[in-house]
Amino acid sequence: MKYLVTGAAGFIGSHLCHKLTTEGNEVIAIDNFSDYYDVNLKKLRVEKLLTPLQVKVLGVDISDKNAINELIASSKPEVVINLAAQAGVRLPTDQIHKYVNSNLVGFSNVLQSTVSNNIPYFLYASSSSVYGDQAAIPYTENEQKLHPNSFYGATKLANELLTPTLIKSSSTIARGLRFFTVYGPWGRPDMAYFRMIANVVSGSEFNFFGDGSVERDFTYIDDAVNSVLELTKELEKRKPGYSDVVNLGGGRPLSMNYLLENINKISKAEVKFNRQSSNSNDAKKTMSDSSYIQSLIGSKPETKLEDGINKTYQWIIQTDIADQLTNWVRSVQ
Repeated sequence: MKYLVTGAAGFIGSHLCHKLTTEGNEVIAIDNFSDYYDVNLKKLRVEKLLTPLQVKVLGVDISDKNAINELIASSKPEVVINLAAQAGVRLPTDQIHKYVNSNLVGFSNVLQSTVSNNIPYFLYASSSSVYGDQAAIPYTENEQKLHPNSFYGATKLANELLTPTLIKSSSTIARGLRFFTVYGPWGRPDMAYFRMIANVVSGSEFNFFGDGSVERDFTYIDDAVNSVLELTKELEKRKPGYSDVVNLGGGRPLSMNYLLENINKISKAEVKFNRQSSNSNDAKKTMSDSSYIQSLIGSKPETKLEDGINKTYQWIIQTDIADQLTNWVRSVQ
């Protein structure tokens, strides 16, 4: 099949393009190479994961409506997977426009062009951030009390509300992917697990928000990518105009303190951190109810955090990675 993947130089996007290509699919990859964190990390992902497979990442910004429409109209992919977004929940108020440009304007451009060009399948990255602290635990896809704690989470919920309005009378089938704290090799340097490991490997600064009791449902990158592929195939059973959202999480929430203990154990060192006040944008606990994804594809993310963090640590201690950790972490201070 022919896929168009946005955010292809990002963490999930680069892994997904790699997997799709190794399985024999044709991949059109685009990214705007934003400077939210060190662009060199994005370029290195492309160099290591995609260039050896002859996948070229085109420099296209989804907020450019004409460029997106021309690309989709001319390439006619069978599947569009929109992973491009302004990530993170902690951007200051004076940078909120970045969420708007990418997560609202850019998303709408991709959605509209996908529908207008009669592309059969549209999948997009949503987030566990849509749930907030008022939703019942574990989070289920039919939860009605969706009150995101962050502007980022609100933009992702907006994506979920916008999509069915255009899809319902179209020839396209859509699926939102609510990712739960995806981690692993080639990850994002703004995330706690990455910064903890970087601290013990390179001595880069790590700010620990709150008392460590916050719990996250961690999803290893390989599980996330494999789930996306299976959820894409499952859509072949659906009729045009169909739209849903699916939790991509394993249902095993673990605390930041537990994550810290595991990194200390694996590295045989101790993470040194600056204690900071808890952040109001962070949910206290995320936990996926995985019943729906299991009913669709017969599986859910299963990699244990202990195993996934060990694999991530082994990746990070490679010389060409370890030497750049401090710069990557400082790029999102």
